[in-house]
Amino acid sequence: MAFAALLPAAQARWIRLFNGKDLSGWTVKTGDAKFYVDHGCIVGEAVSLSDTNSVLATTNDYGNFILELDFKADHQLFSGVHIRGQFATNVVNWTWDVRPQTIPAGRAYGYLVLIDPSPNHRWWTASLYDQRWWSGGIYDEARRMWLYPGMEGGDPDAFSRQGIKIFHTNAWNHLRIVAAGDSIKTYLNGVPCAQIHDSMDARGFIGLQVRDWISDDDPDTLPGAKVRFKNIWLKPVVVKPRDLLPDVPGVKF
Repeated sequence: MAFAALLPAAQARWIRLFNGKDLSGWTVKTGDAKFYVDHGCIVGEAVSLSDTNSVLATTNDYGNFILELDFKADHQLFSGVHIRGQFATNVVNWTWDVRPQTIPAGRAYGYLVLIDPSPNHRWWTASLYDQRWWSGGIYDEARRMWLYPGMEGGDPDAFSRQGIKIFHTNAWNHLRIVAAGDSIKTYLNGVPCAQIHDSMDARGFIGLQVRDWISDDDPDTLPGAKVRFKNIWLKPVVVKPRDLLPDVPGVKF
């Protein structure tokens, strides 16, 4: 299948999604976490263990774009960035691999670029259980789980080894996400991380997430844990078919 080149949309400019002062243009979709502005940052603060992830979402939807932002997360707190995010106003029934699936009402779902700041976050697909640094990985929230590393490619242990080298612990990190047609690519601190071809969602909100659970070694320290976001910019792009061939597995992008 021919891939798609992304070009700046006609007259497109970078859109500042966060004005640095208040949460204009954003709304809480779900969850109990606190979202507020402090020193030019959007702060997501966990308040307790919960059955629902907390998501602060843009009031506008976006389809093809380049998204850039900086984040800093307390080490015990899972977080992430929804792209083309969806929200279940009512129960969503769907089928995957011939099996019926259900997404509960009130749940945010869809593509999530994970922020995974702790070496003690464990996942069964990796043998390096105590060395899982999967920031920049792509997860399908409330549906198919891990896409990269996972069903769309990527070696879990290699992803962990790279994450150890490029993630800035207790410091600011830069995330770049390019979504164009069925292609989604992520970069952490300038290093290519994940790439998938998937067409389940073409458009949706940008969301900042505070997950409802934490690393295995910090079961009692979730309340007050924070993730901070700043410099959130988005540039719409247009997709021009048949300009590029598909990505080649194993080739740096």
